[in-house]
Amino acid sequence: MPLDFREFFDAHVALVWRVLRALGVPEAHVPDAAQEVFLVAHAKLPEFEGRSKLSTWVYAITYRVGKNARRRFRREGLHLDVMDVPLASGDSPDAALRGKRTTELVLRFCADLEDGMRDVFVLRFIEERSLAETAELLGLGINTVSSRVRLLRTQLERTLADGEHYLEAR
Repeated sequence: MPLDFREFFDAHVALVWRVLRALGVPEAHVPDAAQEVFLVAHAKLPEFEGRSKLSTWVYAITYRVGKNARRRFRREGLHLDVMDVPLASGDSPDAALRGKRTTELVLRFCADLEDGMRDVFVLRFIEERSLAETAELLGLGINTVSSRVRLLRTQLERTLADGEHYLEAR
């Protein structure tokens, strides 16, 4: 039975939005980029063979659209963005502020990465994809992805330890 596109859209719109933001697409441009993702997906959905999970297939399309958008924004001199960080509700003000600052720090770290490292960071640390999925989506060897993950983990630990100094230097 063919998949209803509305169901497909509803099941994947949050993923597409989150990934586009994590890849640095400015918030004002996310609706256009998301529309592009779903236009491509709609056109190619009949060709989906089920050799991977549907969410992995959608992620691959989103990644390509986001990467093209980043390239276009850089050419046009637009600033690449990081996600806005709301305060967590229910926490004490101190805990909420610490959580917000940590999230800002991680997102700034992500935004400062070169594209190849950022893509690995988004897939492994934000989207929690396996090494194999990350390698497949990026067209890299698993050993390359593994070494980048180790390097990213070390850099992120240093950044988190340096905290406020890192944000102030940006």
